[in-house]
Amino acid sequence: MSLGEKLKEARATHKFTQQAVAEQANVSRQTISSWETGKSYPDLDSLITLSNLYGISLDVLIKGDDGLRDYLRKPEILQKLRPIHQAMLVLNALFLVILTFFLPSDPGIWILLAAVVANTIGYLYLQQFEEQLSPLPRWEYRWRNAWLPSLISNLIVTATLIATRWLTVSPDTSQLLGSLTAVGWFTLASLWVDRVVGRLRVQESKTAKQKQF
Repeated sequence: MSLGEKLKEARATHKFTQQAVAEQANVSRQTISSWETGKSYPDLDSLITLSNLYGISLDVLIKGDDGLRDYLRKPEILQKLRPIHQAMLVLNALFLVILTFFLPSDPGIWILLAAVVANTIGYLYLQQFEEQLSPLPRWEYRWRNAWLPSLISNLIVTATLIATRWLTVSPDTSQLLGSLTAVGWFTLASLWVDRVVGRLRVQESKTAKQKQF
């Protein structure tokens, strides 16, 4: 028997409505329905709440549902991937520093671009994979995962750009660094704005639901 079937059966046994269970679990009625139909899974805190509410042990709830076990393992996978993801972002900035001062020739610029593009592609693929695993909204996960390494990268690239005023580099390299600096700070600002807008929408949705009851 799947988790959803167990939850539905337990609710029927206790003669609870989905709304009553939703209030106990601090979620929406639609979320309870989604759990019972197997469209989504509750997180660990919600599982504990349901276990206490229905008087069923966690072991009984989880047993026999491989999908739930995979779902509960996702945070462990994300925890292991996050340092790699963040390191790849900072690595781009280090590429710029090393190649700016040690390969200031035209071939060096092309090597720099190839390294940055390859690392960026890998970063984006990894980010997409992580977002599929994360239960958080896309805007929230991107901000939590990227704001610190983005800030560090931007500071490194900005410091490198400032240093080119006293060190000899080609005009093309200096112009490239200027463009990348502007793009980096714009990207960080976009992440912040996206998160603010996302939170405002969530708050508006909660307010609208409260007015309905």
